[in-house]
Amino acid sequence: MRLDKRIVLAAALCAAIVTALSSAPLLDKLAVSQSAYAWQHVSGSELTERNLVDYMAGLPLQLRVRKVELNHSILSVDLLLPGSAEPRVVYGDLYRLAQSSLQRTSNISRVLIRVLEYDRDPAASGPQLVIAMEAAREQAKRLAPAQSFETQQLLAGELKRRFQLTYTKKWQQRYPE
Repeated sequence: MRLDKRIVLAAALCAAIVTALSSAPLLDKLAVSQSAYAWQHVSGSELTERNLVDYMAGLPLQLRVRKVELNHSILSVDLLLPGSAEPRVVYGDLYRLAQSSLQRTSNISRVLIRVLEYDRDPAASGPQLVIAMEAAREQAKRLAPAQSFETQQLLAGELKRRFQLTYTKKWQQRYPE
């Protein structure tokens, strides 16, 4: 009798081990799918710290990104302005960032963008503000694609009409109208 109990107990233990080992690939697949979530493209979904880098890398921006910060529902972005950039490039990146962030995500309500320039003077204390923009979700409804604006003036006008733009003296010196 005692031998029968040992055999049954050993068989039950073997069955439990086999079941546990057979579920290991399922656990591995679950872990891989959760880590792959961070690499998915954001489209109509929530922007988080996990997918922020991929989201920004997927945007067709021409200016270099210096800093990105996500604080609850506010996305803050600093862009670097090279010496050769035209105003259309700046306006285009401002427009694309606002449009994408406010229309293609579900949790961003405001976008704050600063365009900075490093001074040519080596004694300068770092980048200086050239232009800033604040955009809210309510103002971004039904934005046309950036390519639909034939001239720089039309694109700039649309940005000024919908969003709050702040120009500095540096912008005015660089791009006199």
